[in-house]
Formats: sequence, C-alpha cells, structure tokens
Amino acid sequence: MISEDYIRKHLEPFLEERHLFIVDISISFQNNIEIIVDGDNYVSINDCADISRFVESFLNRDVEDYSLIISSPDANKPLKISRQYPKHIGKKIQVLTNENKEYKGTLTAADEKEITILTELKNKENKKNKIIKEEIKIPFQSIKKAKIQLPF
Repeated sequence: MISEDYIRKHLEPFLEERHLFIVDISISFQNNIEIIVDGDNYVSINDCADISRFVESFLNRDVEDYSLIISSPDANKPLKISRQYPKHIGKKIQVLTNENKEYKGTLTAADEKEITILTELKNKENKKNKIIKEEIKIPFQSIKKAKIQLPF
C-alpha cells in the first residue's frame, strides 16, 4: 500500500521550491489518493497539474494501481495548518476554540505560534450602542476550528 510518509518525503521538496505546502493527504484502502495543497499566495490549476505529473513520476502504477486527486483547499473548509493563515490577514475570520468560545473578527496577524483577531462588539450597557474593538490573541493549540468568512 502507498503510504502518506512516502508521498510527503518525495513531494515536500518539490512543493517548497514553489512556495507551496501540503495541507492534507488521504489514502483509502483502494489507493484513492487525495492531496490538498496550499500556497503562501494561491494555488493555480497549473500548479495542481504540475503536482499531479510530479507525483505520478515517483508512483508506479505497475506496482500498485491508484487514483490521484490534487486540489487546493475549498473556500468553505476550515483552515488546517498554521501556514495557511498569513495570506488571509485582513479578512474576516470565525474561530471556535477548544473551550467552545467563538470569536468573529478580522485576522490582523499570524505567526508560527498564534493568530490575532480584531473583534468588534456593541456595548449594550451604553444606549448609543458604541462599538468596542478588542484585539484577541489565540494560540494555534487552542483552535478547534477556524474558517475565513466569505464576503458574499
């Protein structure tokens, strides 16, 4: 059976040269391989085609038959790894923590340890409904789920 480690070992150097990275690899018992790849910028259809050709160059269908799907992350799916966050700075984000606290706001910073969100809350104690802005730092290990909010 084809292993995730085998694919990662061969694919990561190829992707790194292109400022791309693996978000997820799944392999079924029937050798249906799905590789989700993201980039420090964005991933094009040509990137996916190049990656597919490269993976096919080191997997041998004569030894083990397989199907292969290469894709970029779906806009509706949660972010999975820390390297996905920086390119979304300035966008609206919704975060659910391990303590089931939910935060919505604008992603203002992301590094290898944490993200920073600028939230806007209405002060209900004030009759003028003044908006209070608060910057919240959330360590990656505290994030259960985070999704970029689409503008439409």
